[in-house]
Amino acid sequence: MSEVVNPEAELTRLYHADYARLVRTLGVAFDPREAADAVQEAYLAAFKRWRVVAAYDDPIGWIRRVAVNRLLNEQRNRRRRRDVALVSVVTTPVDQVDEVLDLRARLAALPPQIRVTVTLFYLEDLSGEEIAEVLGVSASTVRSNLADARARLRLELTEEIV
Repeated sequence: MSEVVNPEAELTRLYHADYARLVRTLGVAFDPREAADAVQEAYLAAFKRWRVVAAYDDPIGWIRRVAVNRLLNEQRNRRRRRDVALVSVVTTPVDQVDEVLDLRARLAALPPQIRVTVTLFYLEDLSGEEIAEVLGVSASTVRSNLADARARLRLELTEEIV
């Protein structure tokens, strides 16, 4: 196919000629709504690359392949998410205990690196060296972060009492 001067007109023609058939065909193998979305996304991808796609012998074949790839990728992703959900640990109501919520609120005021240092040290019981390895910092930075966190939290608690 030669390059088209008006890509919108050519794609509109292809869309009207082949969209419903592609959706019907792919809707047999996959969920019909997902098939419609995938075909529409494939047409959008074709529009974005029309100078290349228009030069192919079979632009509809390219659109079909893109739609099928999207559907297969989504199917694989859904299966992976399901597999992960099957092996993931269910959280317990301990996450909603008032003490845990209070701790989260107090730690939220700390910078992220200090916050994660505190949680790894006190809740995961990791050593300073282990935390340094996890965070990619030196052990002295871990010690400094812990000291900073203690000072900030001590100040906050002291202000609360006064």
